[in-house]
Amino acid sequence: MKKSWKDLKVAIYYDWLNQWGGAERVLLDILSLFPQAQLFTLFCDPQNTPWFPKGIKIHSSFIKNPSPIFSPFYDIATESFDLTAYDLVIATTTNVGHSLLTSPESLFVCYYHNFNRHLYQNQNKYLSLLLGLYQKIDHIYSRRPDYSFCNSETVQKRLSDTFDILAKVIYPGIDIQYFTPITSKQKNYFLIVNRLVPYKNIDYVIETFQTLPYTLKIVGVGRDLPRLKRQAYPFKNIELLGLVSNDSLRQLYQQSLGLISPQLEDFGLTSLEAQACGRPVIGFGLGGNSETVVDGKSGILYPHQSCSSLAQAIKLFFSSNIKSADCRQNSEKFSRSTFMLNFKKEILSLCQTKKIIS
Repeated sequence: MKKSWKDLKVAIYYDWLNQWGGAERVLLDILSLFPQAQLFTLFCDPQNTPWFPKGIKIHSSFIKNPSPIFSPFYDIATESFDLTAYDLVIATTTNVGHSLLTSPESLFVCYYHNFNRHLYQNQNKYLSLLLGLYQKIDHIYSRRPDYSFCNSETVQKRLSDTFDILAKVIYPGIDIQYFTPITSKQKNYFLIVNRLVPYKNIDYVIETFQTLPYTLKIVGVGRDLPRLKRQAYPFKNIELLGLVSNDSLRQLYQQSLGLISPQLEDFGLTSLEAQACGRPVIGFGLGGNSETVVDGKSGILYPHQSCSSLAQAIKLFFSSNIKSADCRQNSEKFSRSTFMLNFKKEILSLCQTKKIIS
């Protein structure tokens, strides 16, 4: 029997609820499209997820610590979820969401922010044989979703190269009504907004600013925080602010000279938030930054993740003529409302094709 959109039984999977970042913002957008949904996750830490909406039922797995050393058990954990009663299953994932087991009658859609970076992007030569075997298994898992979406052309290419699947790009979006420019003069600091984890490569930015006459403000938390604090000490122009409120973050964007984005981004919502506030981005030129920043118009892209390359980009930034209005205009192509409209449109079409809604 066909159902209406609001009567669908919906399960949404997210790898773990223990932090706040761009992927979590996308999760909230997807949840807002399906208020009737239940949430499935490997691990949930309520103390670190005050942002999660009340009233949504959460199903957690037997995983008690989302450490990479437990990653061989992640697939077992996802397969332990009973999803047979659901009409629609949506995985929004950076890791193992594609390995869920669903009923043949249900529609299973996977939205990739990335896949297991520890398995493919940070290989350990001593574990190469084991990793090779697991990659073959992971390739089989990639066939489980009925349809695959992803957040960027960067991730789309990774999926094609790794799994030989063509995922449809649906760009995430930001709240362009909230993040807006101001007319007052900027202050003498650059900004980083990021999870403080090793692959974000914040250490070479700190090293670069140790010899520059500008302040660097770093917003975010993560397991790399103690090490980065030690690296920043005793340089008074480098400030680690931890987590800040949304209003404080907006003000930090608005008053900054610009945002530094030093990592190989999968997509990168923070660069768009900065641009929406009229501020340019100085970013590593591969990956998501190349899709969200217009080089020379809404920011400066640099070719190498090194102190010298970043320092040269900062020098070029001060001699450029990047306009606040151009930054804002570029960001408007990536609105939250556009993402939600496009995502719902695609899911609705697939549900109709699957004949699970009237």
